[in-house]
Amino acid sequence: MPRRRFPLTLLIASALLTAPTLGAQSPTPALTPKAKAQIDSVRQAVARFADPNVAEDSGYQPVFGLVPLQGVHYVRPDLIKGGKFDLTEPSVLMYAPVEGVPKLVGVAYAYVQPKNQPIPEGFDGPSDDWHSHDELSRDPNEHIVMVHLWLVDAPGGPFARYNPYLPYMAASLKAPPAAELNANTAKGERARRFAFALAIATHPPQLFDVLESRGGAELTKVAYPHRRALMMAVDSLEAAQKRGDSATYDRLVTQTIAHSDALVAAYRGTVRSPQAREFIDKALDELMGLGHEGHMMMPGTRGAEHLHHPGS
Repeated sequence: MPRRRFPLTLLIASALLTAPTLGAQSPTPALTPKAKAQIDSVRQAVARFADPNVAEDSGYQPVFGLVPLQGVHYVRPDLIKGGKFDLTEPSVLMYAPVEGVPKLVGVAYAYVQPKNQPIPEGFDGPSDDWHSHDELSRDPNEHIVMVHLWLVDAPGGPFARYNPYLPYMAASLKAPPAAELNANTAKGERARRFAFALAIATHPPQLFDVLESRGGAELTKVAYPHRRALMMAVDSLEAAQKRGDSATYDRLVTQTIAHSDALVAAYRGTVRSPQAREFIDKALDELMGLGHEGHMMMPGTRGAEHLHHPGS
């Protein structure tokens, strides 16, 4: 298969990242009382996994490193391959740093199943945002269906596929209100771009290291100043916000976004062949939440064709 020309890390980064367009978000349907009760049940069931070491002892395996806007995925391959939807036993746990300590911020339910099989009934009501990954299955008749559930606040609601609040939490910065992050305005776009910039400032994704190893000394020479500037910006941003210096904070936000944009542009420029360029562009766009090509949107996805729950 052509895609095997690329490193497995790149394939995984491109395939698993589930962020939809990082634009304005439509209002999410209100949770039903039953859905709220189900979420409470999940919280109680996974409370024992507050420490990721406990998750590993229970068979969950960390993969892909820290994904911007999602955290680190700890997966149970046995549940993904053969599991059925069970509120109390999610196949994926998601951890993200909060004040330097990994915190269980969400879970996901992901299962391999035939394409002609109805999706799991999942949570009550229309809010859960199921989507599929065809490219993760070697069998053309199968795919992986998946839904996320955030256990911390997320601007897009508990079932959003990404969470721009996580980078603010990692950087110990106060996040803008959800309405601003969801708004189809220049201010909203700036807040979302800054969220991604913070994500790579605090925990650069593995994909960046892979690209630099392939790009050699020339790419490292270009990328290093931007990566260093991003890393150093975090403390300055926190200090400015704590002392209420909005002018300095806004200036630093602008600079941080500029370094993030320059870094991504440098990585995009590392590839020459059209096929590799298309692949890298897609992987980088998905890291930034700017694309969701190749992923089928399922119930709860606004503006997409709905595949209804059984019996609905």
